[in-house]
Amino acid sequence: MNRVVIPVEGMTCATCEVGVRYALKSVNGVESARVNAATKTATVDYDPTKTNPEKLVTAINSTGYRATLPHEASLTTSKTVQPGSNEERNIGPERISLFKVSLQCPAAPHIGCGTASKPILLQLEQEPSVAEAWLNRPGTQIAIVWKPEADAAARRNVAAKLTDDAKEMDGEQRNESLQGFLSGKGWYRGTDVDRLSEEEAGIIAARLIRRVETKTPLPKGKAQEFQHDLAESWSKCVTSGKHVASNAGEQPTCRFEDIAEDIAEKYLNQEQLKFWKEAVERGVRPLPNES
Repeated sequence: MNRVVIPVEGMTCATCEVGVRYALKSVNGVESARVNAATKTATVDYDPTKTNPEKLVTAINSTGYRATLPHEASLTTSKTVQPGSNEERNIGPERISLFKVSLQCPAAPHIGCGTASKPILLQLEQEPSVAEAWLNRPGTQIAIVWKPEADAAARRNVAAKLTDDAKEMDGEQRNESLQGFLSGKGWYRGTDVDRLSEEEAGIIAARLIRRVETKTPLPKGKAQEFQHDLAESWSKCVTSGKHVASNAGEQPTCRFEDIAEDIAEKYLNQEQLKFWKEAVERGVRPLPNES
């Protein structure tokens, strides 16, 4: 078992602890969860072969409280793919290029957008000259690990296919970012960015329900179940790619508005559904007075 202590903001009483603890215990692989509103922490013992700190944070955020990963927690899902293991794989700094990009989540600007970055990372690793492609947690940098045989021309060809605003880093700025990449903390490879999509879904669900609660009170337990259900349903849609139309002119097989309406009808009465519709119509992005 591994243990992690996760900072949690927004808890004020024992009732808050119950909701967070329930969400954590619902995660497959969690052995125990101790939540303390006074210290604003959740201490979790978990099986690292079944879950990781990212999933625990996502579970907490789905309740409406705000959890963040502690500095020491690795943000990768498997030690076999940590960028920090570069020395063991005999990868020198000269085989790593770092690029500035703008791939933040519109609904959660403090994290990278899994939906936008996933196809980019997967496509990069299809390039003959690329060994690995990674996104940092804020969605502001992409790291490319080149194959030993990749020459300057091949590197330029790949770099030209990145996002329109991508800019290769150099000098002291590159050195600083390189050290962060080599530490193995806060970088996602390929489908690992689905964890960011799951976190974004939790943030969206919590935000919309808070909008409803400014107009009408919701029982604590019902609100938490509603948030969890909405976040889980939307994250499954996003990570499966079903929220994007497969062909031009077609509609996606799942849309947020449809999912939100179906789930809301399970938890809200007719009067509350009016406020829910207003909340959804205002969009999923944070408004000026929202976090």
